[in-house]
Amino acid sequence: MTDRDPEGIPPARQAGSPKRGPYAKGLARRQQIIDEVLAVYDRLGFEGTSLRAIGEAIGVTHPVLKHHFGTREQLFIEVLREHDRRFLDAPYDGDGTFVDLIHRSTEHSIRVPGLMALLNSMVAHALEAGNDRSRAHFSERYADLRGKIMELLAEGQAAGSVRSDISLAEAASLVLAAADGLSTQWLLDRSADLKSGLLLLQRLLEPPDQQVRQT
Repeated sequence: MTDRDPEGIPPARQAGSPKRGPYAKGLARRQQIIDEVLAVYDRLGFEGTSLRAIGEAIGVTHPVLKHHFGTREQLFIEVLREHDRRFLDAPYDGDGTFVDLIHRSTEHSIRVPGLMALLNSMVAHALEAGNDRSRAHFSERYADLRGKIMELLAEGQAAGSVRSDISLAEAASLVLAAADGLSTQWLLDRSADLKSGLLLLQRLLEPPDQQVRQT
């Protein structure tokens, strides 16, 4: 008798089998840490949010944090990566256009200001010498975002809602620059109108004949 299936694979390792035991508990603990980091960051700020401070705040030992993430830099990157994933996977009622992405991203940023603050801090951190992991993460992230925005702008051009006499690559970079710059202004001064600024950019990217009709 054997506990293997006819193909010689132990039952616990068959494709699609749920993770169990210590491995599942480790994943759950890792997710718990990611979920709670922003609350600690909001309270202590970038400089004060060390691995040890995070551990003390959420009841996790420093060795456990080191085991799961290695460094504070990697932990922050994982927090940002997880929130990006949740934003992209979240259900929404929009039509998936460039305009819809502007509305969704703006509302998400306003709803989670601590996330925007961490993002800005980590981008600044990535520009410092020696922070190669953060630099690689944000270089890849911005490249992915530019590609996504270019796809939506191309769809807008095909539908006649985005002007055809512009470079999609340059327009995508401009959208990201506007979103980052406006979010920084909003974090410093909540009277800065984040959404109106992005909607103005949207109108500037519309075909000239549409702009004339709206005035």
